Amino acid sequence: MDLTWLRTLYERYGAGEVRAVFDHLSPDVEWVSNRESPVFASFSGTFRGVDGVRRYFDGLMRDWSIDRHDLLDMTVEGDDVRVRNLVGATYRKTGKRVETVTHHRLHVRDGRIERFEERFDDAVVAMACEAGCDAGPGAADKPVA
Repeated sequence: MDLTWLRTLYERYGAGEVRAVFDHLSPDVEWVSNRESPVFASFSGTFRGVDGVRRYFDGLMRDWSIDRHDLLDMTVEGDDVRVRNLVGATYRKTGKRVETVTHHRLHVRDGRIERFEERFDDAVVAMACEAGCDAGPGAADKPVA
């Protein structure tokens, strides 16, 4: 499978072009970030459809300033893709910065992302929050069991 478009998408996102992601979403995309972590409620949970992904990014960008998003490696098995990234971000409420490796699992078909799942080390990222992170408004739909 030719994934040049996906590599380009990660490069564009790393350069701050969040809009590029929306050009490659399936209309019924399922977007999952660290399941139901109360520490990161504004962008954690399961988001469905393009509007759901928009809510994910609204919460993420409201709370965090991402200054680094480097693709480390990408592996492909059929329509499933695994991506590791090095991400640097500052929590806006505390001004503290962290770096962590994120793990993405994507199911792609015909140049569209049908499912996206993100994992990262909550404990590392929570260090930037201290008492500033909470489970306030913006939490996603209940995660799929």
